[in-house]
Amino acid sequence: MSGIFSQKFGAASFLKFFDKDRSVLGIDIGTSSLKIVQARKESERAVLETYGELSTSAYGNKEMGRASLLVDEKVSEMIADLKKEAGATATRGVVSIPLRYSFITVIEMPELSDKELADAIPYEARRYIPIALSDVLLDWWRIPLGENENEEKKATISILLVAVQREVVEKYRHILENAKIEQAGFEVEVFSAARLTGPRLHQAHLFIDIGALSTKISIAESGIIRAVHHVDRASQQLSLALSQSLGVDFNRAEQMKKELGVIQRPEAAGIRHTIAPLLNSIFDEADRLRVNYRRKSGMTVDKVFLLGGGSLMPGILDYAIEKLGIEVILSNPFNQFEYPIFLQTKLKDIAPVFTTAANLTLRALQEA
Repeated sequence: MSGIFSQKFGAASFLKFFDKDRSVLGIDIGTSSLKIVQARKESERAVLETYGELSTSAYGNKEMGRASLLVDEKVSEMIADLKKEAGATATRGVVSIPLRYSFITVIEMPELSDKELADAIPYEARRYIPIALSDVLLDWWRIPLGENENEEKKATISILLVAVQREVVEKYRHILENAKIEQAGFEVEVFSAARLTGPRLHQAHLFIDIGALSTKISIAESGIIRAVHHVDRASQQLSLALSQSLGVDFNRAEQMKKELGVIQRPEAAGIRHTIAPLLNSIFDEADRLRVNYRRKSGMTVDKVFLLGGGSLMPGILDYAIEKLGIEVILSNPFNQFEYPIFLQTKLKDIAPVFTTAANLTLRALQEA
């Protein structure tokens, strides 16, 4: 079984070379902000040491809230600056790979040994991956049988197939090297979200990560990603819609979105009316993925986690519950760390933004 872009709890991984009690940095390079979380392992516990967020706007000459696709040198500069600002001292870091640079699908294979699968999967992968296999790093996992699947009746096994362009991995290696951080591993961003629930047997959860440029939607069962969908609508599009509809500049639209969002108040009615169609399209895509998964697997998704910067918009939690009709909660990866009690309220308020960075750190510490 492979382990390059690890996601499964307890799986072998090349992250496993940390010395005990060493601090590690989780690095989430987003299009509108950079997030880092530093923690150490202490008596089998993850102890939060520091965290920080830095907007890309000043580095890309954009308004606050706008996405900026920065050149590698600027990203390295941001990481170094944020480390200094947050007082982070870790010299090893784990970085997330954006879903847009990844290819993830589930394929069916005959029941074979791991060694036989390792030989066979590259040949089968050619049918699914749209670019030459020599240009990607390939990873895969066996998917355990679901609650409604019978091992005797199932003639094949399900394999989660993951491919990331080699040049993307080299890009992130280069970014970390220039920031004077030793690369300690990579993880496709949707795998980090799945770690919110742990390996709970026979439970399926939906994750909606609302970023600046795109929304990542995924389903995990027993802690393992089973389905993924990418939507080119997210937080920035909401602000642009407000700007155009209300005749205000982007900065003012961004401020209105953050202050009022989709709350049910008279003063927010115009904002809610403007951005509702975009939000509806995101939640409709999420519900479609949920329905298709239930149809294919027989498994009901019983809980939704909201994460990413867009999930902090006022009223969005109630709006999501109204649209999806099931339990919806804001993610809080800091529940899995130890930290001073006086930080509890502050961390809860910002936790969804740090989901990926925090879970990257947690993964590395668990593998240590």
